Amino acid sequence: MRVMLYDPNQVFSASIRPLLHRRGDIPVEARTAKALVAADAQIDCCLVALEAVSRNRVLTDCKRPLFLITDRDDGSVLRKAVSVSAAGIANTHIMPGDLLEAIDRGLLTPPYYDPQLLRAALQPAPLLGEHDALELAHHLTPREDDVLRRIVRGEPTAQMATQMGVSVSTVRSHVQNVLGKLGVNSRLAAIAFAINYGLDTVREKHPQLS
Repeated sequence: MRVMLYDPNQVFSASIRPLLHRRGDIPVEARTAKALVAADAQIDCCLVALEAVSRNRVLTDCKRPLFLITDRDDGSVLRKAVSVSAAGIANTHIMPGDLLEAIDRGLLTPPYYDPQLLRAALQPAPLLGEHDALELAHHLTPREDDVLRRIVRGEPTAQMATQMGVSVSTVRSHVQNVLGKLGVNSRLAAIAFAINYGLDTVREKHPQLS
């Protein structure tokens, strides 16, 4: 795998580069934001220090899968990760080996969201117990469950409508139903809720709720 590193301040690249070499990956340095945008199909993933990017356009114009690294610990950075359809985001507290695993997970089944950032995104609302969270999820219809999974994947409304074969207004109605049933007020909060409580596997773990 060829990984482009954009980390002008050496926030993470010095520690991750040897691990990439060790397993046979090829790290490629992006010296400028323009180099990041110019990454072509030979690059499998761009690993980017979020705070080094001054304009969102750099991230939205990048054509390769993005994995973001941030030194912030508030949940608001998840909004940026979702808005640019990043394959994942992690805080710099993560160990280099764990970061490598997170990148792999983000590329295989995107997105990967750092659990610490997810917990921060859920604040100031109190965290629910697992049973209470599963009870809320149980009230989702199969179509709403599908919509929630698409929200977690970062699909925009128009894409959901096309793939589900329904109108944009119908999708918006489903999204509002999902938010209402989960007791959250935004897509970002729904993503945090779903991943924090592991709702991907609710029906597999609790078949009695199906």
